[in-house]
Amino acid sequence: MIEIEKIKVRDVMTTPVATIDGNATVKEAAELMMKTGYRGLVVDKVDEEDAYGIITVKDIVYKVIAKGLPLEKVRVLEVMTKPCITVPDYYDIKYAAKLMSMANVVRLPVTSGGKLVGMVTLRDIIKPHV
Repeated sequence: MIEIEKIKVRDVMTTPVATIDGNATVKEAAELMMKTGYRGLVVDKVDEEDAYGIITVKDIVYKVIAKGLPLEKVRVLEVMTKPCITVPDYYDIKYAAKLMSMANVVRLPVTSGGKLVGMVTLRDIIKPHV
């Protein structure tokens, strides 16, 4: 049996993380998602005091395409979620799973010392169990 409390987020997270500038267009974000296979991109901080943001495929479909807006005219910062919930790399995956459940999200950017180091998804949480 797996001792879930011993498995840390850093042990299962995905690296590297795909990031994008908030001033990029949604078209650029969609192209990066298609290129990398990631369904979510972390939006870079403006400065050290700023929070990370996140843009997902769902944001693009629901907030841009469904409204008939042109992807090349909408900026990432207009449709992203910010601040996004992050999780420290040293937390156990049980905590990350609870956080995802409570926030109803499927991915969390992972930080270490305030710096972005990875992304943990529902799929990453399942890996140690199969």
